[in-house]
Amino acid sequence: MTNKSLILATLTIVTMATGCKQSNPADDNTAATNSLSVTQQLQNVKEAATNAWQNTKDATSNAWSNMKEGTTNAWANTKEATTNAWADIKDSFQSTKDYTYDKKDAFVASAKADLDALDQKLKELSDKTATASDSVKADAQTKLQDLRDKRAALDKKLDDVKNATETDWDDAKNGFNNAYEDLKNSLKQMW
Repeated sequence: MTNKSLILATLTIVTMATGCKQSNPADDNTAATNSLSVTQQLQNVKEAATNAWQNTKDATSNAWSNMKEGTTNAWANTKEATTNAWADIKDSFQSTKDYTYDKKDAFVASAKADLDALDQKLKELSDKTATASDSVKADAQTKLQDLRDKRAALDKKLDDVKNATETDWDDAKNGFNNAYEDLKNSLKQMW
C-alpha cells in the first residue's frame, strides 16, 4: 500500500508542477499568435471547403447539362432518321397505288422493295426486343409474332397480285395495299 501511496503522491506533484507553470509575457504573445494562426487556419479550411463544394457543384451541373444535351441530340437524330425512313417507305408505297395492269411487273418489283424495307424494320425491332427487360420482352414478343403473321399474309397478297388477271387486278392490288398499310401502321405503333 505504501508503494501505491508513493506513486500517487509523485504523480500528483508532477502534475501540479507542469500545470502550474509560471506565466511569461512572451508566452502570452505566442498564445495569441497561435490563436490567430488557428483562427486563420480555420478560415483557410472553411474557404477551401467552400471552394471545393462550389467546384463540385459546377462540375456536376456541367456534366448533367452535357448529358442532357447529348441525350436530346441522340433522340432528335433517332427521331429524324426514323421519320425519314418511314417517309421513304411511304413515298415508295404511294407510287404503287398508281399502277395499272399493264405495269403489273413494275408494281411487283416496287412492292418487293417495300417489303424488303419493312423486313429490315422488323429485324431491327426484333433485335431491339431481344435486348429488352423480361417484362417488356414478353409483351413485345407477342406483338412481334402478330407482325410476323401479318407479314406472311402480305406475301400471300403479293402472290395474288402476281397471279392477277386484268379483271381482278384492282382487287388484288387494293388487297395488297390494304394489308401493306395495316402491317406498316402496326409496325410503326410498336416501334
